[in-house]
Amino acid sequence: MQRLTQYCAFILFALLSTQAGAQAAAAPVKIGYVNIVRIESESTIAKQSAEVLKKEFAPREAQLLEMQKQGNDLQADLEKNSATMPAADRAAKEKRFAAMAQQYQQMQRGLFEEVEARKRETFGGFVTEINAAIKTVAEAGKYDLIVQQAVYNAPQFDITEQVMKEIAKRTGGK
Repeated sequence: MQRLTQYCAFILFALLSTQAGAQAAAAPVKIGYVNIVRIESESTIAKQSAEVLKKEFAPREAQLLEMQKQGNDLQADLEKNSATMPAADRAAKEKRFAAMAQQYQQMQRGLFEEVEARKRETFGGFVTEINAAIKTVAEAGKYDLIVQQAVYNAPQFDITEQVMKEIAKRTGGK
């Protein structure tokens, strides 16, 4: 008798599950797409981060520009006066120009690497904020699925603008 009860309960559970699954399958699925690259470049938080980075690295960029100007001046002097200057002076200036060019390249590479590292660090700091904004928009819009990468997306699925507005709202619209 107990086995028959278990069997009936199992059948009833299976039928109810099938019916619930069929109803769920009949419900439309709401999908949204978020363009993270656009958020990285256009959102208020990304723009603020870019300004901070620009200010942080401005002195070193100015130093590089000054070094480039000095190198260009030295190169122009060499090209203009190399025929008339003594061989020892020309060799010394060429050596100085080569050393300056090497130092410039090292500084430029170092600056680039530091800027990229700071960009990754800064972006990592607001990924949590972006994800929270996406979640808020998804819950408010009753989305079933939000994707961040797609080979193709139709414009009606793009919720990037809504997410950017939510980020602006969360950051005080700064």
